[in-house]
Amino acid sequence: MTPGIYNPNIMKSFTVTSTAAPARAGTRKRTWIVVRRSIGLIFVCLLIAALIPSDGELGAARTDFVIQQAIGSRGFRLAAWETEAIVQKARDLWTRPGAYLTPAEQHDLVIAYFDALGRIDELSGKIEQIYADPEEASPDAVAAPLQAELNDLRTAQEARRPAVERIIEGQVATVLEEAGLTTGGQIWPPVRFAFTESPDYLIVSPRDHIAVKKGVYLDPGISVADMELIETQVGRELDVSALVDGTGGFSSYPTMVVAYPDLDWALDTVAHEWTHTHMYFRPLGWHYGDSGGMRTINETVASIVGGEIGRRVLERYYPERMPPAGWPRPFSMRSDWLGGETDPPAFEYGHFMRKTRLETDRLLAEGKVDEAEQYMESQRRILVENGYAIRKLNQAYFAFHGSYAVGSSATDPIGGKLRLLRKQAGSLAEFLRTVAKFDEAADLDAALQ
Repeated sequence: MTPGIYNPNIMKSFTVTSTAAPARAGTRKRTWIVVRRSIGLIFVCLLIAALIPSDGELGAARTDFVIQQAIGSRGFRLAAWETEAIVQKARDLWTRPGAYLTPAEQHDLVIAYFDALGRIDELSGKIEQIYADPEEASPDAVAAPLQAELNDLRTAQEARRPAVERIIEGQVATVLEEAGLTTGGQIWPPVRFAFTESPDYLIVSPRDHIAVKKGVYLDPGISVADMELIETQVGRELDVSALVDGTGGFSSYPTMVVAYPDLDWALDTVAHEWTHTHMYFRPLGWHYGDSGGMRTINETVASIVGGEIGRRVLERYYPERMPPAGWPRPFSMRSDWLGGETDPPAFEYGHFMRKTRLETDRLLAEGKVDEAEQYMESQRRILVENGYAIRKLNQAYFAFHGSYAVGSSATDPIGGKLRLLRKQAGSLAEFLRTVAKFDEAADLDAALQ
């Protein structure tokens, strides 16, 4: 999605007003309320940390040993991140960043924040190109003004981030409440998230079939060279398919959301990750790691809820950022956003990936593991030729991304069944109440019948 126009004047205008707003000190009542909420926040964080399900099977001791040897000190330190995030959210209860802005000012601050994220990505790309150019004799000098702007933007973004998070938390909570997704009349747990670098994820799948047999979170931002080393070592020593891939969010508490310059995606992800935390207190969440089917149900339910709530928040608070409809589009829309082009894209990613997955499954079912891996690599090269920079396409890739049984590339029938159940339920609240009671994958078929 093309980021919005960056306006430095808008950013400057919020430098003071969107940061720590003065707490209403002086009354014991206000102090007690904040203290009580801070204690409640810490309690919810600790409770959810205890309820977060394991991602994947632990397997034999040798499997764990090999993986730990491969990842070394690159494992994600959740406790350290949680401590920092909890301290910030507790501080926000006192300072209430963004609370004194008008709705229009809150809207402009959020838009400006995401526009600046786009500018940060643009500057980072230009700087990388400068240093990658073998003909550039003085990369430091050429990149210096861009680096200075990038540094200033990052500083400004960090100052505004608490206010933007709090604004979006309130907007998502409002829409969740209107949709009836409450517990005892309250949003539970409260919507709390932090823009951050989400951890990378090591997925391990058998070679002869596609399934997540082990999942380990890694520190965000590890180098591609390190990813390759980990994948090679784990794959060679355990004779498995391995992949290190990025995550868009993480359902810790507060939840993690990648600071990506697409407001539509961010709102969807905030609601998606909240749905996971909501399910931690219900059978569906308790049984997340019981089987591949339960993992897929959990992730697809979160995707359905996240998509609907995120779209409602965008439509209500940021209507100018609504994306065009998916294909097939009304004829009147096509020329507007494609500049006169009336035909769908020549290369359709979703259908290509669906075809690839089905053929891979067929080859693996016939015991043709080497042929399946060669086929996936040939398909990956076609993807790269069409602008999709997928580093590795293997069994682990499909095991991870196949957990989200949504979109035109999905092959798991669970996705279609859940969409049918959503339609039959009538309301999103009734749908979520129904699936929340599932404790095994067979419950989905029973609910449909």
